[in-house]
Amino acid sequence: MYSNPSTKQLRSYLNPKYLKNPIITGTFFLTAAGIITKLIGFFYRIFLSRVFSEESLGIFGLISPVMMLVHAVCGSGIQNAITRFVAASKKDKASEAYGYLFTGIAISLFLSGTMAYVIFCQAPFIAVNLIGERRCIPLLRISALSFPLGTIHSCINGFFYGRKRACIPAWSMIIEQCCRVLTVYVLFRLSVESGLNISLSYICVGLLVGEFSSATFSCFMLAIKPDHAEFSIRRALSYSKGKAILSLALPISLNRICISFISTIETIQLPKRLMLSGLTSSEALSIYGVFSGMATPLIMFPCAFTGSAASLLLPSVSEAQAQGNQKRIRKTICLTISCCFLLGVLCFLFFFTFADILGESLFGSDIAASQIRALSFVCPFLYMSGTLCSILHGLGKTGITFLFNISSILFRLAFVFFIVPSIGFSGYIYGTLVSQIFFDFLIVLALRRYMLYDRG
Repeated sequence: MYSNPSTKQLRSYLNPKYLKNPIITGTFFLTAAGIITKLIGFFYRIFLSRVFSEESLGIFGLISPVMMLVHAVCGSGIQNAITRFVAASKKDKASEAYGYLFTGIAISLFLSGTMAYVIFCQAPFIAVNLIGERRCIPLLRISALSFPLGTIHSCINGFFYGRKRACIPAWSMIIEQCCRVLTVYVLFRLSVESGLNISLSYICVGLLVGEFSSATFSCFMLAIKPDHAEFSIRRALSYSKGKAILSLALPISLNRICISFISTIETIQLPKRLMLSGLTSSEALSIYGVFSGMATPLIMFPCAFTGSAASLLLPSVSEAQAQGNQKRIRKTICLTISCCFLLGVLCFLFFFTFADILGESLFGSDIAASQIRALSFVCPFLYMSGTLCSILHGLGKTGITFLFNISSILFRLAFVFFIVPSIGFSGYIYGTLVSQIFFDFLIVLALRRYMLYDRG
């Protein structure tokens, strides 16, 4: 019986074997874990908004660029490099994949240990002279202790992503979030029952415990060694592998470092520029606290779907490129853009329509409601960027991603310096929207050659 090409293509999508694809099952595990952790984090944010003032949340938000900087230097680029090399390594040579893992861990531990020492010892200088807020000193010192743990966890996750065993990173995400929230809640209850003051440092203690728990779990799962690879850690460490990891990780890390550095300037300058628009210091910190601690986490909630897919797109695209499978790359890009944009439009409609209800019922804040409605316009473009970046990284185009990120974030920084003092916080929202659209436009231009690939 005759069947046209479109019918055959439809059958290939509906074939049950397609559902056994590691990227499908992996995305399912990571999405499920992402939804669980986002839900936990969502209620955690509501809990924090009830326990701490908006100004306190703003103070805690001031150290987030420092955390981003450390992750950029020590973890993100190396994790992506480990994922790419492990995915490209031969399946019959498991020791090669483990060699990339332990070489990456050694590099990450050296970098994270150095950063932890510097930030712990220089916390007063960083808090007072760079951030401009003395109350950040204990937050920086406690957070510094978690840096080596976080890099170990990140590298091992990169290994399992490359091996397409996403269920382990998924479980580590859940364990980390549960331990973090439980720690903060226990400290809060003990303080209330003892009549002690509730400290903002509890949040950082929870972060430390969460990183310790997830790193312990990841190391345990790695020690099981289901591949039964015969190797020693000492022989696994390789100068050539380290050089290969750094050559790929450097553009990604440089990208994140520059973004973190500019974000630090943005975070420090935003309250100051808000004060130039006529607000007091307390009001400016409160607005930033609502933005970083309430509105943004809610808008980012759907990233549980896009983030899990992004983690698995990198090894999948790397594998397709190594096989010369241009058709698969094209299909991945087009499907990613369609699904992420559709998700963004649906979320825009939801957040825009129910912003008042969400802001009032969840956070009890009129400011949160207005920020949620304003940020809803960013959703269709925000949810595409992470997945498209992973595709570019999988294709080895880390350098142009760096240039695109820097260009778009400089757009937003320009709005902070020149527009916010004139029209207030809405100027920052406009800057966020414009920079996100510009960033996605550049990525689509970079991928157009793969999107226009002739299937023959």
